[in-house]
Amino acid sequence: MPERVVTTLEVRWGECDPAGIVYHPSYIDWFSIARMHFLKENGIHYMNDFHDRGVTVVVTDVACHYQKALRAEDTAHVTARLVEMSRARLAFRYEVTDGAGDLCAWGETRHAFVDRDTLRPVNLAKFAPELWGRVADLPVTSGDSTA
Repeated sequence: MPERVVTTLEVRWGECDPAGIVYHPSYIDWFSIARMHFLKENGIHYMNDFHDRGVTVVVTDVACHYQKALRAEDTAHVTARLVEMSRARLAFRYEVTDGAGDLCAWGETRHAFVDRDTLRPVNLAKFAPELWGRVADLPVTSGDSTA
């Protein structure tokens, strides 16, 4: 199972402000894309494995720190890794680099497992034991470094 999964994106004009510089919320969207890619590369498909089993993975916290601007048509490499896991929560760390490998942004998202119907937090090990067994096998890395 890969500890780090890199998603490569071409910056689209719609992700930029009128000056052609990536608008800050676009990075949060890229984090979501990278997180889904991380899960998929590690054998977990969000819709089939979480949603269809009645589990929603909600964002409880998000942070992004901007280092260097990206512009329309630039290449962005978004690296995602899982840095914390419990039966109720997950945390991911992300690094965004440009085509030259320079760090452009980094951030983190925190998530809770909730019952899709009630939106109440759940202990995944009790709510969906088979799924928890697969989630518990995901690689967790240290969350203290960027890039």
